[in-house]
Amino acid sequence: MTQSFSEIAYRHISRKLATAELTPGQKLSEQAIASECGISRTPVREAIRRLIEEGMLYQVPSSGTYVAKPDRRQLIDAYEVRMALECFAMEQAIANLNKETRLELRRLCETMHEIVVRLRQTRQPVLDGAPLVDFLSADLSFHLLLLKTAGNRLALKIVSSAYQRNQFFGHHSHRRDIRHLSWVWLHHAKIERAIRRGDSDAARRWMTAHIARSQRDALAAFDYAASHVSGGASDPVDDALDQLSSRFV
Repeated sequence: MTQSFSEIAYRHISRKLATAELTPGQKLSEQAIASECGISRTPVREAIRRLIEEGMLYQVPSSGTYVAKPDRRQLIDAYEVRMALECFAMEQAIANLNKETRLELRRLCETMHEIVVRLRQTRQPVLDGAPLVDFLSADLSFHLLLLKTAGNRLALKIVSSAYQRNQFFGHHSHRRDIRHLSWVWLHHAKIERAIRRGDSDAARRWMTAHIARSQRDALAAFDYAASHVSGGASDPVDDALDQLSSRFV
């Protein structure tokens, strides 16, 4: 499906936010964004309105549009939204599952496990590069596939936005070492097994545990980053989020 001009502008600005090309407190130029995207300013304004609603930008009357500063409360809000929607949708997702979706969920878990095993074998301190992108893509695909299967497109859109907010307000500082990746894989494997057995209660419990653990780690990373000078380096999750949001939403 061809993206609308406002969607192109939205993804362009989101990418600049995620890669720290636009930094907290920086003023946004509508004309510059329009030129970079090769479009008029009207769809750029539509994209800006959407990002303001999502808390990524804010406007000052008679001054302009600015990048929001990291907010711990917004990070918590995003995880709470994920918790509510993803756990609520679990029963409906299980009811709607077909063989193809079951196999895909299993494949995504196996992909994550294979990457964890390779990391352990190579004894690298952290995962990076293409393997990291593959791991994160499998992780996000798992969550978005369940929401898509539940059939609630609004929930899917909201959770996709929450992932972006988590990324902007605290995700960059995660240390993706063997310990972190192992528990992420284990939680997905437990959820997948419960789904395979048709046990929605167990699936919800493991999803709750998974998102709660993710929130604790993200807040710890946020608090650490807030007390240290950050270089604003790019993270491979940027491309994964961008591609997956386009495919699922």
